[in-house]
Amino acid sequence: MYNILVVDDELHVLRALERTLRHEYSMFSATNGKDALAMMEESDIALIITDQRMPGMSGIELLAWVSRSYPFTTRIILTAYGDADAKLLMDAINVAHAYSYVGKPWDAEEMRIIVRQGIAAYENWWRIRTERRRIGEILVDNGLISVNQLETALEQQKPGGRLLGEILVDLGYTDEASIYSCYALQLGMPYVSLSQLSVEAKLAQLLPSELARKHTIVAVNAVGEVLTVATSEPLSDEARREIEDRTGYKVTAVCSLLRDIRATLGRCYWEGDRD
Repeated sequence: MYNILVVDDELHVLRALERTLRHEYSMFSATNGKDALAMMEESDIALIITDQRMPGMSGIELLAWVSRSYPFTTRIILTAYGDADAKLLMDAINVAHAYSYVGKPWDAEEMRIIVRQGIAAYENWWRIRTERRRIGEILVDNGLISVNQLETALEQQKPGGRLLGEILVDLGYTDEASIYSCYALQLGMPYVSLSQLSVEAKLAQLLPSELARKHTIVAVNAVGEVLTVATSEPLSDEARREIEDRTGYKVTAVCSLLRDIRATLGRCYWEGDRD
């Protein structure tokens, strides 16, 4: 079961939350921010629920710290309805990066639903993190980068979700050709040089432009029910399902340089996305 930490200086609130959630999750509790931080350091907390008004450290201050140190932990803030205002809501979003904002008193079933959704978000973040680390470890295993360089690149990837290969190249740790030839070899993905392949706009536009740009991919071939896309990083299962649902094709992937993919996208989709 996933670990959930609830933080409130009122014991009856802690007990109520524990009763609501204990059948699905392992529950931890703290009555102040300081103790909560200590528990975060000692245990793998998937989701934290904290009251806003507490002595010493507010809920937003606590969640802001959690956001910086444990970015994958889902954050939920509680506050009495009378305390809710626009500034508090914006602070919860912009400062604490809260997943949800729940008023007191809460409905037990609604709380269970919010927490389940929050745990799903936590699972998704870790799945993405694991996929990215796996790709990075391939590069480490092949001697293209060091473990420390991988960790540095992963840290830089957190805020904006940029492609790992692009970050590694920007940091000067390796070059594009080495990265993508390694991907192709280790993951069994054919390597295609888009700079030497003339992709027609009509073919590329089998992918809606927003989908192509979201995943940084370009359609390079279509035969029967199979669409081949060029990508600079292996497609996640989620991305593959989204593409297949949107296009009606079964998707297969080849590996290409990021710069070539972007150049092809720019050539095949014109400004305004009138495709």
